[in-house]
Amino acid sequence: MKQTENLIIGLGIVGINLCHQLEKAGKSFLVIDRCPENSSSLIAGGIYNPVVLKRKVKSWKVDELFPFLIETYQELESQLGVDFLLHDFPILKPISSANELNEWQQAVDDGRLSPFVDSVENQTPNGPFQNGVLGSVTIKDAGFVRIGKLVLAYRNYLKKSGLLIEEEFDYREVRAEEKVSYKDVSAERIFFCEGRFISENPFFNWIPFRPTKGQMLTVRVPEELTPDRIYNQQFLLFPTEEKNIFRLGATYEWNNLNEEPTQESTDELIERAQRALNIDFEVLDAQAAIRPNVADRRPTIGCHPEMENLFLFNGMGSKGVMLAPYFAKQLVENIYNGTEIDSEVDLMRFKKRYANS
Repeated sequence: MKQTENLIIGLGIVGINLCHQLEKAGKSFLVIDRCPENSSSLIAGGIYNPVVLKRKVKSWKVDELFPFLIETYQELESQLGVDFLLHDFPILKPISSANELNEWQQAVDDGRLSPFVDSVENQTPNGPFQNGVLGSVTIKDAGFVRIGKLVLAYRNYLKKSGLLIEEEFDYREVRAEEKVSYKDVSAERIFFCEGRFISENPFFNWIPFRPTKGQMLTVRVPEELTPDRIYNQQFLLFPTEEKNIFRLGATYEWNNLNEEPTQESTDELIERAQRALNIDFEVLDAQAAIRPNVADRRPTIGCHPEMENLFLFNGMGSKGVMLAPYFAKQLVENIYNGTEIDSEVDLMRFKKRYANS
């Protein structure tokens, strides 16, 4: 029988951050993951943006999240010997209407976006933009994590350490008493970080998850499109490590929740991008995955209402890169130091649903 303090189910961006915080705290863990090739973490763009562009306000809790985000991913880069963090990588948002230019100027003038946006450009930005683009704003301190590189590097790290079991988790094998047992593993607690596979979890099937399908493209672009920024206007376009190869995304679909990319979504993404950019795209690849969103668009974290050694850490949606480092630390401190979990993410906000389930 293998012994560990913590058994973690799932090794996407959430599971990795939880492992990292447990390791920093000197706590033992073992991970079980089916290692899918099309998980949302592997396909996700990994962009972190301090501003909600549509509403022209700062992202939720950004002033708390960002310092910890950078520190955590730099620690992981050093530990794994892999570069995957591109920080201070600005987001350029083209603007195509006078009204929107005025709204952005008002947001800058009243200081609500400081220090991330400090000016509005009232002229077409340099580059291959459509004539209808009247100006732009640049969001500072943004960036992205090459999540695929991180996941694969961390997976290899755990394999070498003997801490990864590659298999599909069978919920029927869980025995939760004073300790938790699963097949030949005994642990003090289980953390469910399985992303979209939460739909198969019988212990937390009362949480109102609202998964969405997202599609991303890998495209070749002309050399005139500079690879030193992220482009964002109802699309995200950002460079890969290969010359003139970018990733373009992403769609949101609440029906047809499969992982098959569609021509319809590909056409939609190209059409969106060409509203702002006067270039042709050569589509090299299309990928789709399911995001684990929650109905109220907040993460869902904490202990099961009755089974005190079962924990959930899920529901990051499309912002896992931003949210997971901060809340992984909060969850570990809750368990080992008794500190409180933020009420906005504590799964006990759905306790009435559990009582009625």
